[in-house]
Amino acid sequence: MKKKILAGLATGALLIGMAGVAQALSLTDVGGNVDDLFAQTILADSGDATELAWVNSVLGGGYTLTAKYDTPDGAGWTGIEGLAGVFAHTLLDQPSYFLIKTGTNSGNPNTHFLFDNLASIDWAVIDLGVMGFTDIENIEKISHIGEFDGGNEVPEPTTMLLMGAGLAGLTAARRKKKA
Repeated sequence: MKKKILAGLATGALLIGMAGVAQALSLTDVGGNVDDLFAQTILADSGDATELAWVNSVLGGGYTLTAKYDTPDGAGWTGIEGLAGVFAHTLLDQPSYFLIKTGTNSGNPNTHFLFDNLASIDWAVIDLGVMGFTDIENIEKISHIGEFDGGNEVPEPTTMLLMGAGLAGLTAARRKKKA
């Protein structure tokens, strides 16, 4: 019990100590690329069910919301050094896709933006210019982030080949044992 408490206190102290260390990240710190904007739309509300239904309609179904958290007034977003309008935020679950929702009157009529998390699965890295926000360079209009995983994944050919070879080996061994 004491070890858990001490570990928790040490982790908390470490996180508090790191909170003010970096004001800007470099692009190499967050995987080297900006994540791909996959789709954008206007949704009537930002409820979990509405957002999940839209994500599944865009991606083909089978996705689940693994995490959702607010980022009021740009909380948690860090600017990328030397790149105006490019920001990064740590992700909780290393999702395949993430969604961000902007507040109203943010300069783009769309409110929901779905990104393919390719650059670094630990970071959401977005470019406000690519999103159509050419006149702003701040992140304060981001309301929340939703993380999505799952989907109807198609098995890789190598996986299917290995499975087929294993089944053929089991069949051959069984026939040899019977003979």
